[in-house]
Amino acid sequence: MSTPIRVIVLVATLLSCLPAQAQFLGPGMRTNIELTSRDLALIRRTVNDDVHGKPVGTTAKWNNPESGNSGQITLARKFVRNGQQCETLDYRLTTNRRPVGPEHYTLSSCLQPDGQWRLI
Repeated sequence: MSTPIRVIVLVATLLSCLPAQAQFLGPGMRTNIELTSRDLALIRRTVNDDVHGKPVGTTAKWNNPESGNSGQITLARKFVRNGQQCETLDYRLTTNRRPVGPEHYTLSSCLQPDGQWRLI
């Protein structure tokens, strides 16, 4: 079983075609929810298959009974930045492992010429 990884690092990795970089994380950002590699795969699939490129307001859910983690991803905004198609996604993550309320993250990424999404 893989070691749980902090959610913000995973989300940055999901959306970035480059390895997660410290400037995306911000100093002192902490989370109470830890995601497994299976959670990561579910989030990636949900974003790629059910959210990217869809109309603003599209919401998709994921759930991993093995880890007790679940979430909802919403396409909040579309915009153009430096000629690139960009999107802002809202992530709500929850866990059944301990009494923790949902955590919320808003991240923006832009579609690169190679077809990968990179955080901005």
